[in-house]
Amino acid sequence: MNQTILILGADGYLGWPLAMKLALIYPGHKIILADNGWRRNTVIKLGFSPLLTPPELPDRMKEFQQRYGCTNLFYQQLDVCSDGLAELIRSERPGTIYHLAQQCSATYSMLGVEEALYTVRNNEEGNMRLLWAVRTYVPDAHVIKLGSFGEYAKGGLAVAEGYFRPSYKGQTASSMLPYPRAANDIYHVSKINDSNYVAMAARTWGLRVTEVMQATVFGLLTDEMDNCWKLFTRFDYDPIFGTVANRFVAQAVYGHPLTIYGRGHQRTGLMSLPDAVGSLARFTEDVPKAGEHRVINHVTETHYSINELAGDILAIAKELGLTPDITYTADIRGENFAEKPIFEVETQLKGSELFHTDFRSVIKETICLLLERRNALLVHHCLPHQSWNFIQNEFVLNTGRENGKTEDERYWDNIRIEKFSTERINLNPGCLATLPQFNEEQFLSVKNGNPLALYALGREAFASIKSDCAILWPSEGYRLAITHSTSQTMNLLALSLLRKLREKKEGPFSVVTSRHEHPGGIGPFEQLLDYNVTYLSDAILQSPAELLTQMRQLQPDVIVLSHVYYHTGKLMQDEYSLSIIKRAAPKAVLILDVAQSIGLREIPFGAADVLVGSAHKWLHGPLGLGLAWFKDSFANWLGAIYWNRQNLFPDSDTHGFSIPGGQDFLAYERLRCCLQDYRAVGIELIVERSRYLAAFFRKELAEILDQVGMPYHFADDGMSPVISLAFTDYDPYPLYDFLNQEKIHVKCIKGCYSEEGDIHILRFGIPYYETKSRLLAVIDTIRLFVFSDAAIPVGLSLQL
Repeated sequence: MNQTILILGADGYLGWPLAMKLALIYPGHKIILADNGWRRNTVIKLGFSPLLTPPELPDRMKEFQQRYGCTNLFYQQLDVCSDGLAELIRSERPGTIYHLAQQCSATYSMLGVEEALYTVRNNEEGNMRLLWAVRTYVPDAHVIKLGSFGEYAKGGLAVAEGYFRPSYKGQTASSMLPYPRAANDIYHVSKINDSNYVAMAARTWGLRVTEVMQATVFGLLTDEMDNCWKLFTRFDYDPIFGTVANRFVAQAVYGHPLTIYGRGHQRTGLMSLPDAVGSLARFTEDVPKAGEHRVINHVTETHYSINELAGDILAIAKELGLTPDITYTADIRGENFAEKPIFEVETQLKGSELFHTDFRSVIKETICLLLERRNALLVHHCLPHQSWNFIQNEFVLNTGRENGKTEDERYWDNIRIEKFSTERINLNPGCLATLPQFNEEQFLSVKNGNPLALYALGREAFASIKSDCAILWPSEGYRLAITHSTSQTMNLLALSLLRKLREKKEGPFSVVTSRHEHPGGIGPFEQLLDYNVTYLSDAILQSPAELLTQMRQLQPDVIVLSHVYYHTGKLMQDEYSLSIIKRAAPKAVLILDVAQSIGLREIPFGAADVLVGSAHKWLHGPLGLGLAWFKDSFANWLGAIYWNRQNLFPDSDTHGFSIPGGQDFLAYERLRCCLQDYRAVGIELIVERSRYLAAFFRKELAEILDQVGMPYHFADDGMSPVISLAFTDYDPYPLYDFLNQEKIHVKCIKGCYSEEGDIHILRFGIPYYETKSRLLAVIDTIRLFVFSDAAIPVGLSLQL
């Protein structure tokens, strides 16, 4: 067999260090490095970059050859989904083929239909083309196919190494069968299909295949890199292509909280980069017999949950003088286990000293390497990405990054001066209504005192608002209404619901909610004696199984929950959890408070009967106005929330649900201007800019508080433009009052409920139009206060 070795995907995280190792082990072998540059280009298009952008593959090969004197590396620009793959195999007749040329990001595969289709086409078509080419030209070649440990179904059984002999209903399989596979994303489904294809090719065509079920790889350095940055492999730490351990390390070095999706009990297999590369290299000599599909569970650390992984990395980082923290965010992958799953993992590498480098030493080494390049780390890489199976894509980074606007302070300052001109700095996320300026005086000089003209303006603006909302928040099956703010609309809803509920039975009526609702939202149900309110614990709300059980038992009449908690900015409900609730209690009226998410996140239409939000928060709209969506069936049942039958607008869907006559009709014009400006800037760019500023502000704020030794923690999830600064033993009201006097407005909430006990919170909401210079002025003002005698706790009891 020809001694030529072909590496498909040689420009990748594993491909390049594998190529160097093989070149040194087999100096007499021709080693062909094939890649089409897709990964390198796609990461850039998404607005990300590795820690240091590695040189192009030919340039890296030249550097390697000069350093080691090797001349056995050859480069081939190649797309595995082209006829060029078969032609290369026909002409070179490789004896060993490493297939690493696959789209490897589960998150990327869930971004949208184009990304999903690319994943399927590249992974499955490329794999199929390879198998046919090997069958046709080199049927005795050894194919080493990189699979994924994530293919396996984690159902509580020990994870066998590819094949096992199961028993069911008293019978045991007569032959070895593939271990069950299951996946929650397009990438892993494509890998499962590939496993079936290579197994078929071995059985049917007699091919020799080693499938490496690769666990999560971490680390940056292998011996062959010789501590030369030009020979380093790519180190991605962004939320799309970064592996979980590498992301945690980068977050710790940057100073960003280690971000855990869901409750953190999900298990992960791990393997260091040098171990993964060293083990892959051995397969050149370790060849299976013809017709064998050999499966290797490529994992050395088998016991970690995500919580445990974050905890160990946190401890190592602190030993090196860093002060990272851990934060939890939404379970965007549907992996929210109530506790750590317990199962064994079978692997030939178990107990192997050769391919099991000490976990701590690799993490420590990687942290030290990143510390040398800490200034190259970018904060937006640290933020979680929300594109997954249950949450629509709400954080598209490439929109602003490609045109450089996200960090262009002059661009944003021009918007602020033109639209939001004021000396005050309003960071109060409860009321961000720094109204955009428009030619109001000129309008009033013509329309003021003319009621018909004001009515006509209101109707015209209303039609425009509905059109804009249909684009911003598509909501088939719902009626959009322009209402009062959330608090007032919830009052009206509580009263209107009583009228309908009493038609079938006597009260009191059961209401289920959380302990974290805004008083304006849950207050009417708490104060009206016709309602009995039950508060679910956080543990129940965050466990789909427990939530389903509780809802089935309680069968409430009304459910009131927030999409985003007002005091922390954390995303708490998504389409998946809401669908569980509605399925368990189908007769309950499900009300979703979206006051703190409208304008920042995708609104989860579908399960909720009504969604209620305010316009004066993240839409920067007029005070007192709000938007509400009523499901058609629910609206028909309820009848109305306004009962005087004075319908301002001709659209019959609004009758009884939008504000009747006798109001400030100019407010509609203000809201229309806000939405038009919002659309003009772009929702993706607005969200990214706000998050970018929030990450900057959080870091500066933490440095001050750490310097003064003030006890605090961040109660938010680290991904929202809301920063919730929480205190247990310190009263923040004097600081709040001082900032207010200095024309800086934030929100103070005292005695706020948490599972650990009551806390006091200062909330900062960072609008997209603010600038770093103005935020630094806020930081300076806070510094002035906390280093003064006024910062001493005074025990004020004022409740805000």
